[in-house]
Amino acid sequence: MSGGRYAGLDGLRGLAAFAVVIHHSLILGTDIGGLSVFLFFILSGFLITGILHRSREKIEAGKLRLLPALEDFWIRRALRIFPAYYLWLGVFVVIDVTVRKGEILPDLPWYLVYLQNFLLGFVTFKWGDFTHVWSLAVEQQYYVFFAPLVVLVPTRWHAKLMIATILLCLATIAGLQAIGYEMITLYTSPANGFVFMAAGALMTLERARTPAWMGATTTLLVAVAAVVALACYPIAERTVGFHLPYVVLQLASVTALSAVMIHVLQHPEGVVTRALETRPLKFLGLISYGLYVIHLPVGVFAEQWLPLEVWSQATGLPKPVVDFAVMASVSIGLATLSWHLFEARILALKDRFQRG
Repeated sequence: MSGGRYAGLDGLRGLAAFAVVIHHSLILGTDIGGLSVFLFFILSGFLITGILHRSREKIEAGKLRLLPALEDFWIRRALRIFPAYYLWLGVFVVIDVTVRKGEILPDLPWYLVYLQNFLLGFVTFKWGDFTHVWSLAVEQQYYVFFAPLVVLVPTRWHAKLMIATILLCLATIAGLQAIGYEMITLYTSPANGFVFMAAGALMTLERARTPAWMGATTTLLVAVAAVVALACYPIAERTVGFHLPYVVLQLASVTALSAVMIHVLQHPEGVVTRALETRPLKFLGLISYGLYVIHLPVGVFAEQWLPLEVWSQATGLPKPVVDFAVMASVSIGLATLSWHLFEARILALKDRFQRG
């Protein structure tokens, strides 16, 4: 860790964001996007729980009080999360009402209060043009419910809290599947996201005691192979009827993705980390939040407004390649503008809310 940041993690976030763009345009029918979202959860759990854990240490040392610690945390999170989210949600709603039939309006209250994952998993049971932001609701729910817990509970119990969270969430997922809920509910429920975020939390809490073999090159290669297999799992499920309980997929995903991140953390000068520290990936990491929020609506409206099929025929390129080229270029451009003209300026205010 140098200057308050961990080598490779910005690039890892950028890679995950770009993989989601690929998932929604170039390579359909796999679970590349889902695994990328799970990696976002692990990264958030690692970084956010680290902040909360250090706040609790200051509280125990008498350097910080409980309420100011929570207040500062939530304000700083709001400055990072709310502006871009509500900006692009607003843009989407305006376009939806203006050029379509305002299809999102009946569901808008869920989006305004970050409960769209419950809308998806327990009410509508169907994906839409802005439903990809379900994962942002899960993260917000983690911030709201776990921030008080981590700050209230003594530091010596933090690791136990996260282990208990993982076990409880796995049991919840198994229970939901047992009573008949389908994949969309299991996938978007807080119990799913909290498993990955708690795993990231354990990574920061137990970092000094993490065995070297967990970040070894051999472990990394096995983990990458597992990630590829998990990404291809939906294909096997559709074609040959191969089916696993979702809890098994959860455990395999959290183990494989955690191993990748542990390798990056243990080898700040390693080949993988140096690759993640390249300027393009670090830049994608910088704009990753806006890129994630923007990319799917860009693809939706591009499909409606642009002659993508004609361009495909004219260039001889497969339609998914054209879709990807448009979605990636426009989304990166808009996310860059969003960051420099809007997000960064608001984020600059967060240092006013740092105490202790």
